[in-house]
Amino acid sequence: MTDPLASIIGLLRPQTVLSKIVSGAGTWSIRKPPYDDPAFCLLLDGSCFLEPDGSTALELNEGDFVLLPAMPSFTLASDRDLSPTPVALDRSSESHYGLESEPVTMRMLGGYFRFDRANAQLLVKLLPPVIHIKREEPEATRVRRIVELIGEETNTDRPGRALILERLVEVLLVEALRFRSASAAREEQGLLAGLSDPALAQTLHEIHVDVARRWTVEQLARSAGMSRAVFAERFARKIGMPPMQYLLEWRMALAKNMLRGERPSLAEVAERVGYQSASAFSTAFTRLTGRAPSEFARASD
Repeated sequence: MTDPLASIIGLLRPQTVLSKIVSGAGTWSIRKPPYDDPAFCLLLDGSCFLEPDGSTALELNEGDFVLLPAMPSFTLASDRDLSPTPVALDRSSESHYGLESEPVTMRMLGGYFRFDRANAQLLVKLLPPVIHIKREEPEATRVRRIVELIGEETNTDRPGRALILERLVEVLLVEALRFRSASAAREEQGLLAGLSDPALAQTLHEIHVDVARRWTVEQLARSAGMSRAVFAERFARKIGMPPMQYLLEWRMALAKNMLRGERPSLAEVAERVGYQSASAFSTAFTRLTGRAPSEFARASD
C-alpha cells in the first residue's frame, strides 16, 4: 500500500474487540492501570472527565468519541476534584461507578482491541496519543455509527463475527485518524502531523511508494521542495524522528511482516526493503529490534 496511513494500519492488524457499557451515578472518581492496548469510548449520555496520564484532562459530553492508540493509566470521574478510587481491569459486560441508589447520570460505550505485537511498538509512536472527536464535529456521526456497530457485534455470536469486528476496527481507526483537524495536527508530532503538511505528505508518499530505493536525505528533501537542512528540521519536528530513522523503522516493520508471513530468503527481504546485502539488512534489523531476523522468524512460528 502506498497510502502511509493505510499502510501503518494494515501492519498494526487491529483485532480482538471487547466492548462494554460503563455508567456512573452521583459523584464518583476511579483510576485504572494501563491497558497496553488501544482503547476507545463513545459517550452515550451525560458527561464526565477523562484524564490519561501524560495528557490533558478531557471533558466528555454526550456524543463525544475518544481513541487512545496506547492506553496509559487514567482517571475517569464525575468531578476532577474528587480523590480517585483504584479499580482493577476487568472483562465484565458492564461497569457502574457511584451509588447504586442514585439515578444514572453518565453512560458510555467503552472498549479496547489489540494491535499486532510485532510492530505496535514501532508504529504506535507515529500516532497521536489521544484523539478526541466532539459531537459537533462533522466526522462524529460516522464514528458513532461504527462504534455502535462494534458494540452490537461484540454482543452477538453470529457467523463471521471475528472478521466483521476486524474490519470495523480498521474502519474506525481510519475514520478517527484521517479526520483530525489541521489545527490539531499542527500541534502534534507523528504521522498525522506530517500528512497535514503538503510537502511532507509528498515525501511520506514517496517513501511508501518505493521503500527499497536508496534514499538519502538530499533526495527526500528534493521531493519536498526544500533544502536539506530545512527539510531535516521540519521532518523531525513534525514526525517526531529524523527522516532516515522513519525510513529505517518503516523498512523493519515491512521486514517483520515478510519474515513471519511469506518467509522469503534474507537476501530477498533485504532487496525488497532497500539493503544491498543480507548481512547489511541483518545488522540493521538486529540493532533496531534486538533480535536477528532468523530468531524473529522462529519466534513467530
